[in-house]
Amino acid sequence: MPHVISFINLKGGVAKTTTAVQLADTLAFMKRKRVLVLDLDPQTNATLALIGEERWEQADERGQTLAHLFLDLLGGTRSFSPERAIVRGASNLNTIPADMIDQLPEDVQYGRVDVLPSSIRLIDVQDRMQDIAARTNYSLSPMAVVQKYVGPLFGRYDYVLIDCPPNLGFITQNGLEVSDHYLIPTIPDRMSTYGIPQIAGKIDELRRDRNLRIRCLGVVVTKFQSNSSQHKQGLARLPGDLKAAFAYTNEDTPPILQTVMPQTNASAEATVFEREVKNYPVKYGTGLVGGQAAYKYGLDLAAEVQALLGDEE
Repeated sequence: MPHVISFINLKGGVAKTTTAVQLADTLAFMKRKRVLVLDLDPQTNATLALIGEERWEQADERGQTLAHLFLDLLGGTRSFSPERAIVRGASNLNTIPADMIDQLPEDVQYGRVDVLPSSIRLIDVQDRMQDIAARTNYSLSPMAVVQKYVGPLFGRYDYVLIDCPPNLGFITQNGLEVSDHYLIPTIPDRMSTYGIPQIAGKIDELRRDRNLRIRCLGVVVTKFQSNSSQHKQGLARLPGDLKAAFAYTNEDTPPILQTVMPQTNASAEATVFEREVKNYPVKYGTGLVGGQAAYKYGLDLAAEVQALLGDEE
């Protein structure tokens, strides 16, 4: 069974998408896992980082994005096909042409990232999601669309990573509905951690109301600046803040991952698909940050996530 993880924070700009994309790359190309990325965020940043603008435009024009899945249900059309919509062999670290992937023998061990693209059309969908129940004669909850139409494909993968929008609406709830865990990437400052109690409370409510299995895997500190007194103070304050945020939920206080992701130029440049990169270290930075090469933080994060999931090698 795959490990299904949603990435969520109510504050934008906290490296939520950057963290999800780097984890996908790390698991695929350094750990030889098969990874599916679901981009539920209308900003489409994960999609563009993994397949580039040209392939995204092709998917959008063909009606093969997650937005079109919801639009089909709202409009009574049938253009979206999960099989056709998955973009195989994503990431500029991939070396296997997409048309050759299906020709490889089943016993060949290799890692890859596949993507179900997002679309800015999700902005229009968000305000109409409540209509899905009526449009389907109340046979389908607006929270269970991804589960019904995309969930059956998850078994092909070792990991499914879901980039959620920065809100707790129906689109996000579709991601939470199918997830085993969720990760909260956050900068260690007041503005970025402010929404954690709302996240914990809403997901606890959904878990009870919808009988979900989802639990918080942990909090990932991102964009950390070691020379910032505000960040150091925020990092010291975070355990107490988390304890308070989860005090009235039905789960234990989640861990703060030991891997603290620093702010680097390389991590920002890594989201540019069109940039030519030779390998993982080059993509995520070979310069020293905090005493080690920048790319090694991604390796540490992946190893820690695997350990928390019991997927140690």
